[in-house]
Amino acid sequence: MSDFRRRARMLTTALAAALVLASAAACSDDSGPKTYYGDERSMGNGQVRTYVTTDKDGHPTELGLRIQESALDGLPVPATMPEGPPPASPGMAFPEEAEGTVINHLTFDWVPHGHPPVGVFDEPHFDTHFFFIDDAAVQAIDPQDPQFLAKAAVEPDPKYMPTGYTTLPEPIEMQAVPAMGVHWVDGTQPVVPGQFDFTQTLINGAWDGQYIFTEPMFTKAWLLTKPSFTGDIAQPEAYQHATRYPTTYSIRFDDQAKEYVVSVGGLTERTAS
Repeated sequence: MSDFRRRARMLTTALAAALVLASAAACSDDSGPKTYYGDERSMGNGQVRTYVTTDKDGHPTELGLRIQESALDGLPVPATMPEGPPPASPGMAFPEEAEGTVINHLTFDWVPHGHPPVGVFDEPHFDTHFFFIDDAAVQAIDPQDPQFLAKAAVEPDPKYMPTGYTTLPEPIEMQAVPAMGVHWVDGTQPVVPGQFDFTQTLINGAWDGQYIFTEPMFTKAWLLTKPSFTGDIAQPEAYQHATRYPTTYSIRFDDQAKEYVVSVGGLTERTAS
């Protein structure tokens, strides 16, 4: 065999091996988890964006928000706390790959002076509402609605709310928050001044007889410690919709991406009853 033919055969063999390796790598990539990104917006000196991670079968396993480290710089801080509840920010959509879960969209709010109860949640913090209803339904939670307070007063059947959660002992007109709903707190932790150490907590919410959101809430000071936290989401006895519900929430810092990550996971199929 001539040198030319020998070299040609060696080159062909090498190219075939490279193609096999590339094909194997591609197959390997296709079989693992994937992350997709949704809405993005500016905050502070950086950006925040929604995302969903799916398993090899395309089922969502984690949904959340990625917050650039620089987004915590340059945040507005008004001189005084505004009267009434803080205004809600526009909803942020997840990518279409997030379909198949109870989560519809989220809102992410910077609350520089905190909010009532005074002495409990009046620390500079962030509210992350993972809504189970669409943005139009959230915007319809409006004091201009003649039935606003009547809808606020309609609590879901207790079996549909996370076990151990309760409303605050306040008049309904104080509990009804526009574009949010009525907030429910963990009844095992006394939400009273001097007895509640607010760094992070999980709130749930309802409106007009429906369980409509779960909300990780955390202080800016605690977030700046770059935590690695995962907690359980208390589950109800029964479910109003047949879909996947989150069972955990996480607040962590991704050192490689230089991003804070707020997410819900442990998505589990539930049957409506």
